[in-house]
Amino acid sequence: DKGISHAFRNLPGVELVSVTRLNLLQLAPGGHLGRFVIWTQPAFEALNKVFGTQTEVSEQKSGYTLPTAVINNTDVSRIIGSAEVQAAVRPAGPSTTQRPFTQKKNPLRNKQVLYRLNPYAQVLRRAEVAGQNKRADKRTHQKSASKKFLEILKAD
Repeated sequence: DKGISHAFRNLPGVELVSVTRLNLLQLAPGGHLGRFVIWTQPAFEALNKVFGTQTEVSEQKSGYTLPTAVINNTDVSRIIGSAEVQAAVRPAGPSTTQRPFTQKKNPLRNKQVLYRLNPYAQVLRRAEVAGQNKRADKRTHQKSASKKFLEILKAD
């Protein structure tokens, strides 16, 4: 260590972490890679003891080995285009494009959508219109009666 930890821990924005307590959130906070990391020589040598290697098991973690790659060839587009894979894949279906969604219609403004959602709304609307017609007839009858009354008053 030779006093490195004492020197760096007073710098703002610098974090010191032991290799035995290393954490993914410390190396990549928020899941974003790109943190600047400085390793000491003893820390690098301790990595194999803590995490093990591709062939050896970890000494400090019981039964832990480093994960291995699932596929050796990472050229996925070449693998998909190969004759072996294409022979096993179903042929492509018809290329029809469908709209991913239909536009939502507001049932308060669009009466047909309202009637589809609530069939009783049509009955209520008809009753409301019939009630308005009756009131209009009643108003015209009242106006005609008041006109007759005014004519009687003027005639005297």
